[in-house]
Amino acid sequence: MPVLQKEIVTRPLASFFLLLLKKYTYIFLSLLAVTLVSGCEPSNSEIIYSGSVMGTTYEVKIISSKRIIPGMEKLIDTKLQSINKIFTTYDKSSELMILNESPINVPQIVSSDMMNVLAIAQDVYIKTNGSFDPTVASLVNLWGFGPQLSAQKIPNDQQIASLLNLIGLNKLLIDKEKNLVTRLADIKIDLSAIAKGYAVDYTARLLDGYKIENYLVEIGGELRMKGNNANGTNWIIAIEKPHFIQTGAQGVIQITDSGLATSGDYRNYFEKDGSRYSHMIDPRSGYPIKHNLVSATVIAKSATEADAFSTAMMVLGPQQAIKVAKENNISVYLIIKNGENFDAIFSKEFNQYLTGE
Repeated sequence: MPVLQKEIVTRPLASFFLLLLKKYTYIFLSLLAVTLVSGCEPSNSEIIYSGSVMGTTYEVKIISSKRIIPGMEKLIDTKLQSINKIFTTYDKSSELMILNESPINVPQIVSSDMMNVLAIAQDVYIKTNGSFDPTVASLVNLWGFGPQLSAQKIPNDQQIASLLNLIGLNKLLIDKEKNLVTRLADIKIDLSAIAKGYAVDYTARLLDGYKIENYLVEIGGELRMKGNNANGTNWIIAIEKPHFIQTGAQGVIQITDSGLATSGDYRNYFEKDGSRYSHMIDPRSGYPIKHNLVSATVIAKSATEADAFSTAMMVLGPQQAIKVAKENNISVYLIIKNGENFDAIFSKEFNQYLTGE
């Protein structure tokens, strides 16, 4: 058997607005440390383009017999920066920030990219009973996990209740046929937990347009792969145990033509008066999650969907996550903390990807 080489993908947290925002979710394969495994004797060359976008790094790996694709590196970076310009919350002139300041009950024309992301976000919001909600940002700030990293204090019930009135993607009216979006209340949208997945898919579509058959796109830990790796097999990914000291794979999967994302909660939290408060806020209650689920990996047809669903699974907790996965045929792999150990449970749809290693 050939010796396998491992390539660890570890990306720093892109932005603290990754809450629900998976981003608020950290990890993603990144902080959880996802391992990509490929053969040591590739039959084709690996062409790698990398850079920075959305507060994190990206890498595009193309398996090809050609060493150079003229202009591709610059094209990828230019397109990614344009996508970032749409969804960033750090630029008041971005399309998202302009939408957030639009008049209540006045329809706004949005770009096709914005509409695509909002439509998927709304679909996941409905399917997960509101567990994925891009309007949760104000609650995240209240608990001290926002981009300003304010003092982490325990808000009172009145403070939480007042913000809950401004939470809910159901307060956003979406007209896909006319590309119109209307804020029905003064909600503030942060798409950090889905925008990186969309950028991954956008890049994948770009590569498809150039008839590239084998590639892996990664942005801040969100993945999209097609075809085979350099060794001529499907892409192999090892999801490591979320442990600070010991390392090891909790599960190994073989996958292609799919999107993949992981969210987790075990790295970002604070403790006060003996209680642990996670950075992941349940948008339905306004309080940090309290369960033993430490990471959720989702495989979907797109990285956009995987990105959003993995965040929702973390909010739901293990039992409800499996229930929602079953209802919607979602491929999900959950890692649960059991004392000093980590156990895994997964939906039947995920089983087809496991290698048994």
